[in-house]
Amino acid sequence: MAAELKNLMRLSCEQQGVIIDTVSSLAGSGVEVRVYGSRLDKQLRGGDLDLILKSAEPLGYLVLAELKMTLEERLQLPVDIINCAASKKLSPFQSIALLQSQPLRDVA
Repeated sequence: MAAELKNLMRLSCEQQGVIIDTVSSLAGSGVEVRVYGSRLDKQLRGGDLDLILKSAEPLGYLVLAELKMTLEERLQLPVDIINCAASKKLSPFQSIALLQSQPLRDVA
């Protein structure tokens, strides 16, 4: 099923690898990466990359800023990141985005 979901995304295998490697390197291997927004619609073109990073605890602002900067540089795309931490109550926006998102990969 995960392979089917990846095929629905407008992200190449190389881009997916860059995202996974970058998040794992800067935020840790226990962070689940999910994609939401326009990159899940094959009918659309262009657009930014919207990511949800699910973690046990909130990620620090400096980590999130470094992730955004590094991903934008490596992918040559605008990137928006929201962090959904299990230890914190989700905002209405986070809840909607999470419901509409697809996993980039399963947490190993």
